[in-house]
Amino acid sequence: MDRIDSLRLFVSVAELGSFTRAADKEGMTPGAASKQITALETRLQARLLERTTRSVRLTDAGQALLERIRPWLSEFELIEDGFADEGAAPVGTLRISAPVDFGARILMPVVADFMRKWPDVDVRIAMADRMVDLVDEGFDLAVRIGHLTDSSLIAKKIAPACMSVVASPDYLAATGNLKHPSDLVSHDCIIDRNKPAPQLWKFSQGDAAEEVKVSGRLTLNGATAAIEAAAQGLGIACSPSWAARDALAAGRVVPVLTDWEPDHRDLWAVFPSSRYLSQRVRLFVDHLADSFKGQL
Repeated sequence: MDRIDSLRLFVSVAELGSFTRAADKEGMTPGAASKQITALETRLQARLLERTTRSVRLTDAGQALLERIRPWLSEFELIEDGFADEGAAPVGTLRISAPVDFGARILMPVVADFMRKWPDVDVRIAMADRMVDLVDEGFDLAVRIGHLTDSSLIAKKIAPACMSVVASPDYLAATGNLKHPSDLVSHDCIIDRNKPAPQLWKFSQGDAAEEVKVSGRLTLNGATAAIEAAAQGLGIACSPSWAARDALAAGRVVPVLTDWEPDHRDLWAVFPSSRYLSQRVRLFVDHLADSFKGQL
């Protein structure tokens, strides 16, 4: 096993937390994997892993090595893929970052279809609402919703992600319906911290535009939670239409301000560089575009 393969094995052990699982992934026995890691530690003159009968844990030196080599290995794999036969089926691991709500409810069926189509591709998804560093954290791409500002990333727009303003029928029966966005200032609005400028709601109607600074008793993070809160009569939510779809169909919430269009966001696939874009990343981005034709 060469040094690059040893480093790949180390990353697998660190990520999977198991010599047995890492050895199976790399096509070797656990004993052979253990010997390779010991040889790597001897070569680096540092203990990288603490081993017990039940678990494997990174040492401080191991954590430092993982953080340094994971992005480098990802880039090396992209270079390798760039020389691969484009006619061959994609293989390897695809590392994706995605928002929690969207990832669990909307993205997972798309990923499942992709994995059924390409059975030799392993997918690792990290769902988080924070803005991850794709290079430092070793991701191949991120699926993001919003207005992108990081010009260092390569981005492909997948589809518009429209917004819906909704409230429960009981809430509106008690407080009265709304005719203009400015009416929101006298209502309880559900504040979703996952949105940029969560208390500034923007609307358009033809050439007219309105911005309203809203407030409310409930602040949370997550589109699904905001819709559920609205369904419980806690106020008015402005959330992605994909999150509101089921509650609208069930009549648990109803549209508000239907003559006005909330400021929409877009669904993007972003990646660090297109210089050595791997075949599996290109295929997954194309799969996203095919899956979300039109709008969310």
